[in-house]
Amino acid sequence: MREVIDPQLRERLWAAGRARRDEMVAFAQQLVQTRSLPGEEQAVAELVLSRLRTLGFEEADLDAAGNVVGVLRGSGAGRSVQFNAHLDHVHEGDPSAWRYPPYAGVIADGVLYGRGASDVKGALASQVYGLVLLRDLGLVPSGDCYVTGVVQEEVGGAGAAALCEWLRTDVVVLGEATNLELRRGHRGRVGVEVRFIGRSAHASAPERGVNPLFALGRFLCRLDELPRGSHPELGRSSVAPTLVWTDQSSANVIPGVVTVVLDWRTVPGEDADALRDAVEALARVCVGDDVRTEVTVSSRKLETYRGLTIELPPTRGFVLPVDHPAVTVARSTLEAVLARPVPDGFWRFATDGGHFMAHGMATIGFAPGEERLAHTVDDSIRLADLEAAMVGYAALALTLTRGEEPL
Repeated sequence: MREVIDPQLRERLWAAGRARRDEMVAFAQQLVQTRSLPGEEQAVAELVLSRLRTLGFEEADLDAAGNVVGVLRGSGAGRSVQFNAHLDHVHEGDPSAWRYPPYAGVIADGVLYGRGASDVKGALASQVYGLVLLRDLGLVPSGDCYVTGVVQEEVGGAGAAALCEWLRTDVVVLGEATNLELRRGHRGRVGVEVRFIGRSAHASAPERGVNPLFALGRFLCRLDELPRGSHPELGRSSVAPTLVWTDQSSANVIPGVVTVVLDWRTVPGEDADALRDAVEALARVCVGDDVRTEVTVSSRKLETYRGLTIELPPTRGFVLPVDHPAVTVARSTLEAVLARPVPDGFWRFATDGGHFMAHGMATIGFAPGEERLAHTVDDSIRLADLEAAMVGYAALALTLTRGEEPL
């Protein structure tokens, strides 16, 4: 397979990228300026759709979930590749904590600042224009290339789950931040809710009640006793208590019920039901005679802005082998285009990649942006990295589509 980009083509791609850079950056800025919390992506979806049609994507539309899909048809002799990013972002929090207003899309000293800049609106702009570069140069990929902007990734991936039901490509390139490196997997995520049920009473007479907070305290102190799996590349799974609430809102009442949420980041081989059983066993040891416990795996039923309802499984982790053709082709391509070594690794956080892998699509990550900036008040992205990613995506569209057999 001929996967390396030759020097002449490399220079042509970079020249085309320089010509489109300002337009692409302005689009990324518009995306950041368009607030799009999970379930509220309609405005940004319409913005992306309009830009795709303006740029000449003859096949561009919204699906039933509200995902945006644009198609660049190939010659028909090769594989299909999907360049995927999500349209939603997490809440901005306190705007006063930001250097610049979170939706102003300020550009300063070669950096675009704002919520979603690195996670992942900068990558989305680069993906769209990466395919445009091929058209600018009159280059036709061997297989069909898709650019997809999906909804509700931040709350479990309703958009990706819906997309997988009707669109299957041989390869998916995720736009989650990689700092222009490669990623080939991440741990999964299972949410476990643990309820300790006692008996409520007036706080002035605690002996009349059974305070479940003591059981919770014992449980948290022994949380490290829970068995955790390990993977040779992903390391150990982790479990962290994140949310705690009671059934009371008054400080002078002993609660009848206290609930804690555990965020369990899983590795291959760990099953949600087995995790629930292990948590329940520990909780029962901690309750005593007068407190009951209930343990459930958190369910996620989401409704998209277009009214489609989807029930999601726990977030799936995945590992693509280091010698998988999608990884080796991508690495050699990017090293040729970027003229430097391109290491691979794993994301700390979870992505929609598990949905795509579960449906047989080889999934890798390549994007501008730094993982450490995601979900922070420092959310930002370097303009030079946006340009490099745009050129990288164009090159990947050419090389990953070569060959007829699925990867």
